[in-house]
Amino acid sequence: MAIRKFQDHTPALGERAFVDHSAVVIGDVEIGADSSIWPLTVVRGDMHRIRIGARTSVQD
Repeated sequence: MAIRKFQDHTPALGERAFVDHSAVVIGDVEIGADSSIWPLTVVRGDMHRIRIGARTSVQD
C-alpha cells in the first residue's frame, strides 16, 4: 500500500480502513472508518481535498 505525503498533506485513514497493497493514496485525503480502497485504485488529493465517508468501497 502506498500512502504518500504531498506538500504539507498526509492522508488520514479511519479505523479499520483497508487500502490494498497495489493502491495509491496521496495528499489531502481522508478515508472514513470501515472503508476500502481496492487494487490498482489511485486516490489523488494533490489539487483538491478528497473525503471518502465511512463504510465506502472504492474500486477500479
